[in-house]
Amino acid sequence: MKGLDANTQKYELAEIDHKVVLFTNMRLDRDTVPEGIFCYDVRDSDNLDGSMAQIKPFVLVNHWGTILSKKPFPLDESGSYCPEDWGYLGESMSLSEFRKETAEQLEARLEPQPSGGEMTMQP
Repeated sequence: MKGLDANTQKYELAEIDHKVVLFTNMRLDRDTVPEGIFCYDVRDSDNLDGSMAQIKPFVLVNHWGTILSKKPFPLDESGSYCPEDWGYLGESMSLSEFRKETAEQLEARLEPQPSGGEMTMQP
């Protein structure tokens, strides 16, 4: 089953257990993922509630999306990783942009950003 070209997609930035990743709900063609980028499918729970039950090299049933990471996830004996904490970072990015970001730049996206100013009441 061929998916979409990883290099032509726009992704949502997400965080999984303190690791910044790219997320798409589409299946990606693994042959288009550049060397040095790790590609995993995300399996939803059997309740189909968007709970990100497992991260695996390939998911056929309950496929919820695909993630790309600069670092591998530690897979257990069954070949899966069960995330404890995850969320969207409210930004989108291409794979090319993601590859250009340093580890420090990606980690900085996990830190809360200042609001940029004080709120004042108008008379």
